[in-house]
Amino acid sequence: MGTALRRAGAASYTYLVIAMRLRSQFVITAMLAVLLAAGWFWLADVRDAAQSREPSHKRPNATAVLTEPIELAADKVVVRAIGTGEALKSASIHPSVAGEVIAVTFKGEQRVAKGVPLIRLDDKHQRLAVRLAEVAVVEARRQVERLERLAPTGAISVARLQTAQSELESAELRLDQAKAALEDRTVHAPFDGIIGLTEIERGDRVTEETVIATLDDRSLILVEFNLPEEYAGRIKVGDPVSLQPWTMPDRKMQGMVSELGSRIDPVSRSLRVKAKIANPDDAIRPGTSFEVRLAFKGRSYPAVREVAVLWSRDGAYVWRVTEGKIEKIFVKIVRRDKGRILVDGPLEAGDVIVVEGVQGLRVGQPVKAAPFGKSKTGKSKAGKSKSRPPAAKS
Repeated sequence: MGTALRRAGAASYTYLVIAMRLRSQFVITAMLAVLLAAGWFWLADVRDAAQSREPSHKRPNATAVLTEPIELAADKVVVRAIGTGEALKSASIHPSVAGEVIAVTFKGEQRVAKGVPLIRLDDKHQRLAVRLAEVAVVEARRQVERLERLAPTGAISVARLQTAQSELESAELRLDQAKAALEDRTVHAPFDGIIGLTEIERGDRVTEETVIATLDDRSLILVEFNLPEEYAGRIKVGDPVSLQPWTMPDRKMQGMVSELGSRIDPVSRSLRVKAKIANPDDAIRPGTSFEVRLAFKGRSYPAVREVAVLWSRDGAYVWRVTEGKIEKIFVKIVRRDKGRILVDGPLEAGDVIVVEGVQGLRVGQPVKAAPFGKSKTGKSKAGKSKSRPPAAKS
């Protein structure tokens, strides 16, 4: 039993020694932390005091920046489309009746005038019918004239005279029918134009379904294209159009809108438009494809240089100088155009915008502004003109 007591006492003593050592280490650690904190605050006070003792002329009062006043520019949108040319007038020529061709009086690419005969069909029977009808008219007229002389004497009845007059009228109508049938045996040009190629030759038999040739009036070319629905309300007849044939990249042509569709296509969501262009040298053929450009002018927006626009997680913004201090103005990008950006925001013409020195600026920071594009001596920077850059144009 005495041995057990001694062992228990030794264990208690060991635990006591370990606890005392842990407490001593904790106290020492806490004291070191307090000393380090006190030293950090002391160094900060010393640094602030040293900065406060620096001469005031060594601290810049304002940041130098280059600025430019805002100018307003109209938002011009250029819409491009693909168009197909067609002749001012175009026709596929068919004969009015069937028959045998006895003469072809034209050649392909020949310019013809309205009413010029193109082909003739065999018309022997029609000529005979005209002669018979003419004879019948002569006889009917002679009979009417004889009865008209006898009618006043009472030798004939009025009814007989009226019958003779009706027969004369019928004979004249039959003559007109015979002449029309004879006229149908010749196919004429319906308007001035250029006739196309034909495969019809003398001796061929043709019907009303046979295409003799095509005839085009190419003095003007109509170009048909589709305009997106969003611009349908901004186009009208007479608006200028720029056109360029795909086969003639060095030739640009000016035309005007001549026709507009009456409704929006529900499938393509576009409006059919036709523009007309002059073709005095006959260089453009129907079927030619064109690149069509239409310019639409919208409202005016502030135009700023691209380098003046910055980005943040809240969107695009610019720095505006007001009474020598900086303001951050958030804007919405409307369109980029030749080094400038049209923006929409609380900006007005004449507002001064920072163009160079935008990095590192803070809201409310004082700045020393100088005009962009000029050095301190007033000379043009980098050889540029002294005049202010013009607003963006489309």
